[in-house]
Amino acid sequence: MYRSAALIALTFILSLSAQAAELCGFPGRDGDRQLQGVINRWLPAPDNSVLEAGTRQIPVADSGRGRGSLQSGDLLLLVQMQGATLNSDNSDAYGDGISGDGEAQGAVALQAGQFEFLRLEAMDNNSLTVRGAGTNGGLVHRYVSRAPRAAGDQGALRWQLVRVPQFENLTLSGNLHAEPWDGRSGGVVAVDVRRTLRLNGFVIDARGKGFRGAAALSLQGALGDERDYVYPAPAPDELAVGYGQHASKGEGLAGTPRWLHVASEVIDTIAGKRASDGYPDGSMAKGAPANAGGGGVSLSADNRVPSGGGGGAGGEPGQPGEDSNGQPRGGQGGAPVEVTLPALIAGGGGGAATRYRGEGGHGAAGGGIVLVRAGVLVGDGTVDVRGADSAATEAASGGAGGGGTLWLQAPFGNTDNLKLLLAGGEAGQAAVRGGDGGAGRLLYSGELPLPDTNTPHNDRLQADSAAGVAPGYRCRPAGMMLGGTVFEDNGRADAVAHDGRRQLSEQGLAGWPVAVRDLQGNEIVATRTSASGQFALELSEQWAGKPLRLEIPVKAGWHPVVAKSNDLPLAPFRYQGAGRWEFVAQKEYLQDGLVLGLVREAELQVPSQRSVRPGSTQFFLFRYVSHTDARARFRYRGELSGASDWRHAFFIDPDCDNASEYVEKQVTSWLPVQADEPVCVRVRVDVPANVASGALDVRIDVESDLGSTPLQTVLPPVNARIRVTLEK
Repeated sequence: MYRSAALIALTFILSLSAQAAELCGFPGRDGDRQLQGVINRWLPAPDNSVLEAGTRQIPVADSGRGRGSLQSGDLLLLVQMQGATLNSDNSDAYGDGISGDGEAQGAVALQAGQFEFLRLEAMDNNSLTVRGAGTNGGLVHRYVSRAPRAAGDQGALRWQLVRVPQFENLTLSGNLHAEPWDGRSGGVVAVDVRRTLRLNGFVIDARGKGFRGAAALSLQGALGDERDYVYPAPAPDELAVGYGQHASKGEGLAGTPRWLHVASEVIDTIAGKRASDGYPDGSMAKGAPANAGGGGVSLSADNRVPSGGGGGAGGEPGQPGEDSNGQPRGGQGGAPVEVTLPALIAGGGGGAATRYRGEGGHGAAGGGIVLVRAGVLVGDGTVDVRGADSAATEAASGGAGGGGTLWLQAPFGNTDNLKLLLAGGEAGQAAVRGGDGGAGRLLYSGELPLPDTNTPHNDRLQADSAAGVAPGYRCRPAGMMLGGTVFEDNGRADAVAHDGRRQLSEQGLAGWPVAVRDLQGNEIVATRTSASGQFALELSEQWAGKPLRLEIPVKAGWHPVVAKSNDLPLAPFRYQGAGRWEFVAQKEYLQDGLVLGLVREAELQVPSQRSVRPGSTQFFLFRYVSHTDARARFRYRGELSGASDWRHAFFIDPDCDNASEYVEKQVTSWLPVQADEPVCVRVRVDVPANVASGALDVRIDVESDLGSTPLQTVLPPVNARIRVTLEK
């Protein structure tokens, strides 16, 4: 009997750790490439969309932007970009709920930063069917996309999907970059390389691609106060006459302010669509909303005395904006958020400086997110998630952007001159200076073989952020990976029965043996299904090109859902029935999604054998339990021996509640039955008072019919017999 030494104890493909976010698409499917520019595609969430944990259906707003069309087997990265609850009090507790000089946490409650990898299985208009690492192959986390509507609402929640190409080897022929975050999508570079990523001296660039900086507005005062931490933004008609106070906050994980500075333009993100102007109770003044910088505060009623904008945060806090004496009286610096698991968080945008007239003072954008997982990282080059610098100005400068997040999951080859740039941006020179941005986050496992990452306090960042990050690429089968599910295809709780596809309410079958054999029956590898009915096997490269058979023996009392044509098989697999697939083993190939739907035989519970007295009437109850939604009809046959004057009759009791109905014929009509809900029939026997002997043989036959089902599935009939004798 052959046993491959390459059989390893795999973590189940469909239930991998959400922390390591290790789920395979089809590693290496995009081959060896030399590329530059944009390699990802970013798909925004529809408004008011909620993805519950466990779901496998994801709506998308449109086809997105970037490179690459979607196809089955694609690797997708799902990220909650924005989502946090802020304290919006007009006090020094604004943003984090901690007053005075306490250590700020950046938000009272946090949803942003959670993420997971998914594999795309099907597309239907603007809905995607995916497989993830959560319950029943669905999502691990809950994701929400929603814009604030009322003035007191918390800021925007936004998730996005990122298509991640799956290269065998990738050599950069120029810089890779992300499209900047636009409030709905972008800001992420995600690279998946099964073998070698060669930087070739180029840059993976997400500098300033994260949350956007605030726009500096020319205002001449209103009714504000130097002590304001939150204040409403001016509407366009108010801005036209300079009516307003303070400066705008930056954009961050907790929301988007009304006024932003993007590509040298001032943009209104609300444009009259809602009463909220982006943050609860206002998007102006010095309070820092989570990792975004606060806006400069007016130090005089007419806004002539300026202050600088606060710097955005990364893994380190942003610095506060200053007044003309260099004192921290301007916008507060953004605060890093506390995370106990690895999180993908873009750098916070800088707050704007106050401005009476003139130009400049805008906040700068934070750094984006770069995620690299590769078999090995080779060559000189740069990975850059720095925050952007704010521009120099004569009066007051805005806050710089905070550094973004770098997830680096790759061992190092020859990388003597590799640079990892995670610093926050620098505030522009001005008579009144804004705050610098805080350094970003580095997520890496192991000792970092680099003399300098250009990041302040990098040792602390590593210690805080590395837990849960894998030390290298883990989705790299040398031979062939096989994965799938064995489940009860019974249609319970409104699931579709007998369709060969597992819905959430259909139970996986634990402990079923799964084996791969050669065509002579020799076992190569074997395992058993997990508690959720899933299995995973790996075949070594030595079997590539050989015909093999995957076997899941069907236990007694169970029957497989049988496919029409090619409903169940997945090329190169050919379903042979009875839980067997034949296939030719492949090299470096992943075949997931094999399913074996099974239906249990129905049970017919019979009464015990019984003797009856002369002159008595007795009822004999037969209880039928189907384990799948179906229909059934009951046939009764009674045979007397030596007692021709015994009377016997057949009754149906569909709800098993003793409300019997006489059946004139010896066969019932078709009755609907539901999974695990019993249906009863009764036989009444009347014995004359003067009888001396006799017996009655009672037989019940039940024929099952699964009706109009997606796949051809047949259940055998069940029957039972008892003998009724005269008491002696």
